[in-house]
Amino acid sequence: MLTHKQRMLKVMRGEPTDRIPFVPRLDLWWLGNAFSGKMPQKFSGMKPDDIARHYGWACYHMVPDFTNMMRGPEDILHRAIGMFQFKQSVYRWELPKDVEVKVRTEGGLQTIEYHTPRGMVKTKGGHTEEMKKKGASLGWTREHIIKTPEDYEPVRYIFENIRVFPQYEGAIEYEREIGECGVVAAGGASLGASPMHHIQKEFIDQTQFFFEYKDNYDKLEALARSVEVYFEKVLNVIRNSPAEVVLWGANYDETITWPPYFKKEILPWLKKAAGTLKAKGKIVATHTDGENQGLMDLIRESGVDVAESITPFPMTKVKIEEYYARWKDKITLMGCIPECLLLKETAKAEELDLFLDNLFKNLKPGDRLILGIADSTPPNADFERLERIGERIEREGKLPI
Repeated sequence: MLTHKQRMLKVMRGEPTDRIPFVPRLDLWWLGNAFSGKMPQKFSGMKPDDIARHYGWACYHMVPDFTNMMRGPEDILHRAIGMFQFKQSVYRWELPKDVEVKVRTEGGLQTIEYHTPRGMVKTKGGHTEEMKKKGASLGWTREHIIKTPEDYEPVRYIFENIRVFPQYEGAIEYEREIGECGVVAAGGASLGASPMHHIQKEFIDQTQFFFEYKDNYDKLEALARSVEVYFEKVLNVIRNSPAEVVLWGANYDETITWPPYFKKEILPWLKKAAGTLKAKGKIVATHTDGENQGLMDLIRESGVDVAESITPFPMTKVKIEEYYARWKDKITLMGCIPECLLLKETAKAEELDLFLDNLFKNLKPGDRLILGIADSTPPNADFERLERIGERIEREGKLPI
């Protein structure tokens, strides 16, 4: 009998296996309920992996668990510039030695100053108790690092000179800890799939980014070249690592990463990362939650093996059977069950059953499919519905369906 890890790896590679894996992401549900005092008594003292094991589900370790995988607050200290350190990371990074960091905490928010040879830039943000109660696993950025044209050069200096080192032993140890209960994905250079995507997600207010992209593209492009220095270093470390699966890039939406932008600024790096890592025998996944209707062909073209956290209709425009028909010959679909169907406020229990009826009827033969909750099980989910999904997959998920 296959283990959860063996089964998931086979599906990710497009190889035949015995049944559809069920891998619900539970970290945000756990965080929201743990901090609001609403954790069901039967789960007292349990972490997300403990709960998954209790039900016989696979443990989710694709997107890092920001709540249970940090060694300390310093691992997300530089969250506002999109930089993290995790137990499952196969690399670690250090800021340039001549960049002085000053941190000031006030009212639950942190102001971080980066003093570089090219000037000072700062960010402001935090992760409050109220946010944790609502299931937010990462803090928010109140003040982005780039606010004026003068901020570009200091940020360029930081990313041109960040040092990157292998951290293979820590990642190997973490994989041993998870064992055969699931697949652990090593993270890419950031949650951005490319240097420009990183800038868009982390450095600049979203509205301002669109103005900058239109009116100040030369400076943005120069900044992207500097961030690319860091991306190249990370890619080189990952390609030589023991990681079996790599999650490269996250969060695509046809309105925010609109198709021409995606094709120009994101697709080339997705292709590069996928080609480089697959040449070393690694499986490459990307986190595709969002409205993907206008991006379907571009993501298919990217060369990734797994589209993780697929969020279909009714939360987006694309129905799950269309995803399956257009991608399954090249890409494994992971996620696929809309989180709105787990909420009493947005759907009746019968609607979840109808969705699953349709899934088992129209996604035949069921290969290249890993089911979970897209993007994640929400804090106010009706947990009985999650149990219902697990029961149905156990009963009806034998392949071929």
